[in-house]
Amino acid sequence: MSTRFFVDSKPIILRPAQQIALGFLTVIFIGSVLLSLPIAQQIPTPYLDHLFIATSAVCVTGLSPLVVAETYTIFGQVVVIFLMQIGGLSLMTFIALFMIAIGGRLNIHEKIVMQETLNRTSLADITKFIVFIIKYTLFFELAGLILLATQFIPSYGLGEGLYKALFISISAFNNAGFDILGAVSLQNYVSNPVVNFTIMIQIIMGGLGFSVWFDLQKSSSSILKKVPIKRIFNQLKIHVKLVLIVTAILILSGWLFIFLAEYSNPASLGSLSLMDKIMASLFQSVTLRTAGFSTLDIGVLRPATLVVMMLFMFIGGSPGGTAGGIKTTTMALVILYVITELRNKDSLVLFKKTISRDLLRRAVTILVLSLIIVFTGIIGLLFVQQGNPLAIVFEAVSAMGTVGLSMGITSSLNNWGKIIIILLMFVGRIGPVALAYTLKSNRVMRRANLVEYPHGQVIVG
Repeated sequence: MSTRFFVDSKPIILRPAQQIALGFLTVIFIGSVLLSLPIAQQIPTPYLDHLFIATSAVCVTGLSPLVVAETYTIFGQVVVIFLMQIGGLSLMTFIALFMIAIGGRLNIHEKIVMQETLNRTSLADITKFIVFIIKYTLFFELAGLILLATQFIPSYGLGEGLYKALFISISAFNNAGFDILGAVSLQNYVSNPVVNFTIMIQIIMGGLGFSVWFDLQKSSSSILKKVPIKRIFNQLKIHVKLVLIVTAILILSGWLFIFLAEYSNPASLGSLSLMDKIMASLFQSVTLRTAGFSTLDIGVLRPATLVVMMLFMFIGGSPGGTAGGIKTTTMALVILYVITELRNKDSLVLFKKTISRDLLRRAVTILVLSLIIVFTGIIGLLFVQQGNPLAIVFEAVSAMGTVGLSMGITSSLNNWGKIIIILLMFVGRIGPVALAYTLKSNRVMRRANLVEYPHGQVIVG
């Protein structure tokens, strides 16, 4: 899995971040070529649209300038399934799994690449962790397939019902947002609790991050021994605690806001029963974890709702999973750091642990770079694309957060608009910091200052 190039007979070993980016680019290109084949298309489509779909699938976004079910044959749709699965778990994970399956061992460089790919904090148990990811993924995708099939088979028949259930189950767990139900997506199932809660659970399971479930699995023995929940929670790693708390806060607050803001909107929740309003608003809140599914028409939501949804999309899911965005932990650390500064404390203490300055610097860097990139994308789109400015901004944030929700303008994007969205989806999937490391020369490393200069004073605020 080590990638080398030769320049002037000297080997250049790619950084982990560069290997990850190269892996995504390779899968996107191969996918776009496969989708361009006559066997994959029902309707002749320009290559840029195939590249857009391939990028959206690999970057698990779900934005689409066309209707997948109407444009692609079964072959093309199966290609999209594989692209979503590879994009959600990463090509490096499949390569590592193959090496493990044939009896090989990962060397230290390969373990470092997997550590970077999976957002692990250490190299310990990396092989066991990879196997766990595959088992965990198959379990939830199979469970989703079975539950969704109970709803789709009566409507579509055995074969087509199973196929649609498989497609949407894989898409939901990988937070990809693609479906093959037609242009209205899941809007016909807004009142169906089985479809709603199955997809919501899959979105959450994929979006929490594999590290969270790997560590929770280790605590399962405590649950069997009937250890008090509070003690189990205290024994969890700080990352797991933070992810669980922030995810719960985001889902519940988003649920409440959407419910109140859209309660009387006749175009969205207004015509639904109380229970359906509660379920639909919860579904839209959960899908903001970068899943991209929707049981409501996003284009008819109130402007205030759309602005809040953009904030939640920008935050996204949690590290090391199938979700995008700047990540829940990044935003949490930045907010807690600001609170720490306002309280005039020297360091950030979280769950009786001191958070390092390096970690805080990384969180702030991710936030700032992400804001710069998304605003650059917004400005670019406003230059090249005509239409509702709010819809254009929403589209850019959705792409950067790899969410896939849209106010309905994706199909009307011109070529330049599609290229900008493709770039935003790619950057959103690999992450702005990984992109920065990818663009660096291998010879450029962080170096300590050899000379200490006097402190300078700059007035801020």
